[in-house]
Amino acid sequence: MKIKVFVSLVGLDEVMSSTNSANVNVREEVITILKQFEDSSQTLRQIIRQHLSAHSFSFPVAARIQSLALGVIQYKNTIDFILNRSRFNISLKEIPKMDLLRLRLALFEGRWQKISTQILESFLKEKKYLKILTKAINLDLVSAVKSMKSEEQKSILYSHPTFLVHTLTEKLGEKETISLMKKNNSSFTSYLRINQLISNPNEILSSLIEKKIILEQDKDLPFLYVIKDGMKALIDTNAFKTGKIFIQDKASILAVKTLDPQPGDFIWDACAAPGMKTHLIWEFMKGEGTLIASDIHYQRLQSAQKRFLSYGINQVEWIHTDAANASIPNAKKILIDAPCTSTGIIQSHPSYKWRLNKKWLFSIMTIQNKILDGIISKYLDKPGTEILYSTCSVLPHEGENQIDSVLDRYNVELMKGPNFGQTGYPNFKCSKEVRRLFPHTDNTNGFFIAHLKISE
Repeated sequence: MKIKVFVSLVGLDEVMSSTNSANVNVREEVITILKQFEDSSQTLRQIIRQHLSAHSFSFPVAARIQSLALGVIQYKNTIDFILNRSRFNISLKEIPKMDLLRLRLALFEGRWQKISTQILESFLKEKKYLKILTKAINLDLVSAVKSMKSEEQKSILYSHPTFLVHTLTEKLGEKETISLMKKNNSSFTSYLRINQLISNPNEILSSLIEKKIILEQDKDLPFLYVIKDGMKALIDTNAFKTGKIFIQDKASILAVKTLDPQPGDFIWDACAAPGMKTHLIWEFMKGEGTLIASDIHYQRLQSAQKRFLSYGINQVEWIHTDAANASIPNAKKILIDAPCTSTGIIQSHPSYKWRLNKKWLFSIMTIQNKILDGIISKYLDKPGTEILYSTCSVLPHEGENQIDSVLDRYNVELMKGPNFGQTGYPNFKCSKEVRRLFPHTDNTNGFFIAHLKISE
């Protein structure tokens, strides 16, 4: 089982060379990040971003730090299983936290990235752990899991929680589930869209190409481009910093496109922060009409508003409110990009999968249900109002279950979903009309899209 480096903009030799010349101990920086992740409720990506912004690392060094930290967490349950099978007479619970973090990182490098144990020996600090590491690197994992139940085997072999393996296998089947998990453990695709509200989108595209940023036009959405190479150069451009170009996943864009914003529309983006979909809505509206953006999180909403103002957009109305209780009358189209477990983005945010549990899932479902109830109930006397519900989740609990519940309780109908992705999971009322997109089939985040309309 191999892993692709998450940030593949530079070769490993170049990274290690830069690391030495900069006198930065990359592994110690990674251990600091992993310890903070263990001790906090923040996502790994948040911690990495904060750590890198607090230091002046060269790009190759920063890329290597990020790649190692993400890699360890990507394979966390597999790493711990292998260490458990390789510990001899030492219990993992008896190993001090910092030593265990070092073992995890050393195993990831030694087993997945083929770094020599001679290089890793001094990093472990304690010679007694070298024996564990050597055995762990060479352990026959397939044989080690043979006596386990099928779903537990897959959990270890493909580094996903058993609950997620069970749910996906039940809905997708074994073959598709394995394909999805493999894709989640590979590098992800990033997309770029050019702001169509600016006067010179073609000039921006030409300037990016001149900077040797390699782009490939998407086959479905002509204004969207796959970023093949040159991410660092791209985010350093003035075009990116000033909102002339955006990095946004294709599935997210398809959700907005399904709502079909048009110039002159009255649209409410009910869970707007951080504002990426809000901007795309305004772009499709060509800056004409009424767009209200609301969110329950004040700081995130405020940041989004400031960013829009820096782009020269002051026509959008921003409201700090809970979408479940908000009173926004007369919107003709409503986007509910609901809070979710984010199981659709574990390819780029692996820490989400290890913090997934039923308590958290049920609390998220409750929030989603309240938002749907709150909005639909206020618009029942306004037939024809369209509501687009989406989540970046691969779980039916946050998609098909929610929509079936709405169909049972309210006078609403399902509109036909976009001509992309797959129909919903089978055996739900809404299955044929809703849409799902997956990393392994659509090269996007995992996403659920349902387009509703208030009936007469």
